Amino acid sequence: MSEPRARADGRRQLLVYLDPEVIKALKKAALDEERHSYEIVEEAIQSWLAKRKKS
Repeated sequence: MSEPRARADGRRQLLVYLDPEVIKALKKAALDEERHSYEIVEEAIQSWLAKRKKS
């Protein structure tokens, strides 16, 4: 197997399966906010993890 492509920012790839409507809404929101969809997803996951840690 080949090595995953390295990113300058150190991020690594993670494959997740999402409902097609969630993907569509995420892409639209990213365009509306002029952001990358991975930034929105990462922010949401970090928020969820922070709330989980407080519990």
